[in-house]
Amino acid sequence: MRNKLIFAMIVFLYMAGFAQTGSAESEEEDETVKGRIFYVRQTVGNDANDGMSPENAWRSISRLSKEMTAGDTVYIGPGLYREGIWLHNSGTVNNKITFIADTTGKHTGDPPGVVMVTGSEPVDEGIFKPHSASGVYMAKFPDYKVWGVVEMDGPQYRYKNATNTALYIRENMPATDVVAKLSYSYFYDEEAKVLFIHTSDGKHPSEHEIELIRRGNGIFMREKHYVTIIGFTFRHMGDAGINFFKGSSYGVAINNNSYGSRQGIRVYNATNIVVYDNTLFRNENSGIYFAAESTNGLAIGNTAYENIKGVRWSSQSVGGIGIDNTLFDNHEAGISIEKSDDTFIRRNKILNNKSQLMVYSSDYDSDDNCIENNSSEQLIAEFLFDKEYKTLDEYQQVQQQDIQSREGSCGRVPEKLDVIKLHTDTMSYTERAVKILKGLKKTQNKIP
Repeated sequence: MRNKLIFAMIVFLYMAGFAQTGSAESEEEDETVKGRIFYVRQTVGNDANDGMSPENAWRSISRLSKEMTAGDTVYIGPGLYREGIWLHNSGTVNNKITFIADTTGKHTGDPPGVVMVTGSEPVDEGIFKPHSASGVYMAKFPDYKVWGVVEMDGPQYRYKNATNTALYIRENMPATDVVAKLSYSYFYDEEAKVLFIHTSDGKHPSEHEIELIRRGNGIFMREKHYVTIIGFTFRHMGDAGINFFKGSSYGVAINNNSYGSRQGIRVYNATNIVVYDNTLFRNENSGIYFAAESTNGLAIGNTAYENIKGVRWSSQSVGGIGIDNTLFDNHEAGISIEKSDDTFIRRNKILNNKSQLMVYSSDYDSDDNCIENNSSEQLIAEFLFDKEYKTLDEYQQVQQQDIQSREGSCGRVPEKLDVIKLHTDTMSYTERAVKILKGLKKTQNKIP
C-alpha cells in the first residue's frame, strides 16, 4: 500500500508538472474530450467489425496502430497475439491514450487469462539439415529476416547472435565458426537467406520447439506523448516489449511482464517516462534501459532478474529515479548508472547480481537500499575502470554513498515466472475460452 501511494503521488506530481511546463499544447487548447473505447478479442473478434463494443470487437491488435487517438482507451482480451502495435498518434495531458490488457475479462467478457504479445513465429523444425560442425544445423530461410531464435521448451532465453559476440567482433572469427563454437547461438546470412543455429544440447531442432523472432517491438512509439500501457505480457521481440523511442515523452508502463527480448522496456531519447511494477527478465541487455538523453526516467517497484543489467541509465539520461525495485540474479549488474548524473536511488533490494551497483562517470545519490552478495566473486559496487568494493563498509567509507543502506538479509525475492506454463496456457487459451463462452451461451438460452 505504501509503495502504491508513493507511486500515485509521484505520477500526480509529474503529470501536474507536465500540464504546466511540458505540453506542446497550452491547457486552453487541450480541452478534455470524451475518448472512444475499443475492444480486441481473440475469442469472437473480427477485424470487419467496428471494435466499439465487446460484441463487435476486433481480432487484431495491429488495427490499433492508426485507430487510437487522443483520449482513446482499448481493452484487449486474453490470448496470444503474434503481431505488434506501431502507434501513429499521440495523447495529450488531458486526453491520454491508454492500452489495457483485460486479463480478468471484466471489460471484454472473456474468461480470465494472459494477454500475450510475441515477436516470434513457430517454424517447421524439419527444414533444418545438419551442418559440417557438430551441433550446428542450417536451413534456407527467405521468408523474413530472422532477429533471433528461441527454444520454447526451455528457459526461453534468446540464442546469442554470433555477430554480437567478442569472438566475431574482437577476434574476427567467421560468424559460422562462432555458431559452431557456441551452443545456444545463431547466425542469419541475409545475403544468402540461410539460417545457422546451434541448439542448446547439440540435438536436431526437431528435438525442441523452435520459434524465430521476426518483429522488433510489442508496442512502439516514436515522437508520441501521453501513452499508458497496463497489464501485458511481452516476449521474444527483436528489440523490446515496450519501446518509448526518439522524441516520445510522458509515457507510463504499469504491471507488464517482458522477457526474452533485447530490452524488456526500452526508453531511448524519450523523456519523463514512468516504469512501475513491471517484471522484466531474461532480456539479453537490460530489464529497463533509459538511454540517449532519456531524462527524468522513473523506475519504481519493478522486479528484474536474469537480464544482463536490471535497471540501467546511460548516455546522459540525467535525473533518473529508482525506488523500491527488486533486482536479483542479473548477469552484470542490478543497477547500472553510466554517464548519467543526478540519479536518485532509494529503498531498492539488490542481491545476487555480479555487481549490485555499477557506476561509470556519474554523480548519483544512493541510500536506504538493501544490498547482498551471495558469493565471493560478487561486488557490492563496481566503478568501471576504477575501483571495486566487495563490502558495503569499504564502499561507504570511500564513496560516502549508501550510508543508511544495509548489507545482507534482504529477505525473499519474488517467485520467478514459469515461462513453460505461460507458453502452454497462451497457446491453448483461445480454444478453451471459445468452448467456455459457447457453454455459457447455451446455458443462457435455456433460461426461460
